[in-house]
Amino acid sequence: MNKEKKIVFVFVVIAVLLVSGFMVLWQFSTANLYTSKGNSYKDNPRLVTKDIEMIDSNGESKRLMDLRGKVWLISHVFTRCPGQCAGVCVVLDEIRQELKEEENLHLVSVTLDPDHDSPSHLKEFSQKHGFDSKGWWFLTGQATELNDYMLQVFSLSAQEKEESERVNPDDLFAHKPMVALVDHELKIRGWFNPFDKSSSKALRQQLLLSLNESKS
Repeated sequence: MNKEKKIVFVFVVIAVLLVSGFMVLWQFSTANLYTSKGNSYKDNPRLVTKDIEMIDSNGESKRLMDLRGKVWLISHVFTRCPGQCAGVCVVLDEIRQELKEEENLHLVSVTLDPDHDSPSHLKEFSQKHGFDSKGWWFLTGQATELNDYMLQVFSLSAQEKEESERVNPDDLFAHKPMVALVDHELKIRGWFNPFDKSSSKALRQQLLLSLNESKS
């Protein structure tokens, strides 16, 4: 191997190592985010201190600050979603059925496609899948304000896909199926992936803990 090839080889090896290291760190940090058992929030609690007006599927004005005293799960949804959105809602509905005696539990699904998802679209979606309930808000609002709010306050966001990346016309956004747990004092207790077994278990554990604390 001549000198030039050796130099190229060394650079390739370094690049592979850097990329591999980055991927390992990313997976580790993501795993910690999704499977957090909610212990660290006590040391550095993150509070929901900002609010905006949103509109629910009945056309009524809602503010998340009104949920103080409740324990709630908040996530993204959009009615044209061809995949995981309905799946996340199904998992939330399962949790709701498991804890149907818990009056302090509330669910919040905020559209990430507010330009399309009017209250009537959200109503149709929730009724179609059997999610329609006074204890479950499906919310929309002004697109820029709503999307910025969800990112800044709950770290929930989505990336609009290029047309070349879409598998069908409704495959509009790439987003992780994250669910944030907020307790009765408006503290965010963690973010969870309901499709991950360990994270889903941690979600239920933290949810029960938060519900018990809300009663004391």
